[in-house]
Amino acid sequence: MVLIGYQQLMNYYYGPPPGSEPAVAEKTAAAPAAAPAAQPDSAPAAPGAAAVQAAPVVPSPSQAAQLVRVETDNYIATFTSHGARLKSFQIKNYRASAAPQSPLQEIVSLAKDVPLPLGVRWQTPAAFDDAALAYGVQGGDLKLTGDAKGTLVFQGQSADGMTITKTLAFTGNLYPIQFDVAVQAATGTAPVPEIIITEKSDHTVPEPGAPFEGYVALVDNKIKREAPADALKGHEFSGDVAWAGFGHTYFFFALMPENGAGHKTSVRQNGAALIASVTGPAATGRYRLFIGPKELELLKSVGKDIDRAIDHGYFGFVSVPLLYVLHFFHRFTGSYGIDIIILTVLIKLIMWPLTHKSFSSMKAMQKLGPQMEKLKERYANDKEKLNKEIMDLYKRNGVNPLGGCLPMAMQFPVFIGLYNALSTPIELRHAPFMWIPDLSRPDWEALPFMFNSWHLGIPILTIVMGATMFIQQWMTPSAGDPNQRKLMMLMPLMFTFMFVSFPAGLTVYWLVNNVLSIAQQYWINSKDK
Repeated sequence: MVLIGYQQLMNYYYGPPPGSEPAVAEKTAAAPAAAPAAQPDSAPAAPGAAAVQAAPVVPSPSQAAQLVRVETDNYIATFTSHGARLKSFQIKNYRASAAPQSPLQEIVSLAKDVPLPLGVRWQTPAAFDDAALAYGVQGGDLKLTGDAKGTLVFQGQSADGMTITKTLAFTGNLYPIQFDVAVQAATGTAPVPEIIITEKSDHTVPEPGAPFEGYVALVDNKIKREAPADALKGHEFSGDVAWAGFGHTYFFFALMPENGAGHKTSVRQNGAALIASVTGPAATGRYRLFIGPKELELLKSVGKDIDRAIDHGYFGFVSVPLLYVLHFFHRFTGSYGIDIIILTVLIKLIMWPLTHKSFSSMKAMQKLGPQMEKLKERYANDKEKLNKEIMDLYKRNGVNPLGGCLPMAMQFPVFIGLYNALSTPIELRHAPFMWIPDLSRPDWEALPFMFNSWHLGIPILTIVMGATMFIQQWMTPSAGDPNQRKLMMLMPLMFTFMFVSFPAGLTVYWLVNNVLSIAQQYWINSKDK
């Protein structure tokens, strides 16, 4: 019941297992002008510094938006002069699906009524949002590789005379983007800007490419996670904000203040949009944008503990080392499917003494079954005497009644840690193995066929896994009620049902573990004959 309840909870938050990968809508954009030469060695400007540079020409609000394209080794970003916002961010090394010709993975949500990210707004002295503000642009299209650097400066002016400057500095071989925001008033005190990033609020339609996890922030060195359903309610956190943003299973979009002290961050729903914001203590602020894959080593290199955006669960102390072991084996095999098999064998060898003790204890309990039945008949009306005689029977035969459970309980953290290590890392995304094109997706998607209007598939790997689990359960000794044993034989069926929606990488692990357990049980049974 716990397992079934957990499955329903995951369906509530992330949607039911998809029947098929939705078609990726074609996105067209106005072709930018031919890219000029990259601007190498252009140092990031300090907050407010752009105001003293040659001011960009501010267009009229009716003028068509100017699109600026920035291509680096890692991504292709498109900015629009209307609102000086990010219109598209495609990651070059990752695609929307496992198909070789599928589009690059898009991070910016282009859903209807969802504002583009990197907006600026404030409430005082008068409510303002720069979504419709026409910015002037200093700089043009950039194509950067290696250590080459380039800068874009957007500058606009609100109706009440506030000058807003957004400066973005890029490096060819790095994901983080320097992002400076400055607001200057013609007279008086400038307002403090609120920087926003956005995501659509409706995630009922599954997203195989990058399932949405919700809002994630690190405030006062404590992780704040708001699942989609909770993020809709709206929350605000104040303190030392290291970073805040929206997380997907495999990708992350975060805003990182250079000095997070005195900042606040919030998440709220506004119609079709989820809006996360970061507000600093002053009218000028320096930030870094991280928009990219949740690769453990990459996130660690960015700093500010942004690697904690990956949710390894309570047993992360097990998951992370296992993930490093997978990386180590991958240097030699080049196949994450083989890496999972090697890791499973390694874990089985380490756990061999515990599982051996568990199987041996259950075997000993099974041998005492006939004697226990006689005691139950003899002392059917004296429960206290029955319990005493059963304990004496255990002592005479050197059997620990908990011997079959405790070793298995000690393995529980390893199993859960391995589950997280195989279900969350981006390394398994679109990783092929045998006939399976993507170890991060259910294996039935590898062999689909049509049945009326439903997209169905044949989960060969899951069926084989369920068969091996049935054999393992049949070989497992049982000293309990025969009816209870029959009930336990339903476990393989229930696990098969659950694993239909699990990533194929997990199914590979469970299948190999079952085969090894069958071999171990066979060896124990043969030795005791």
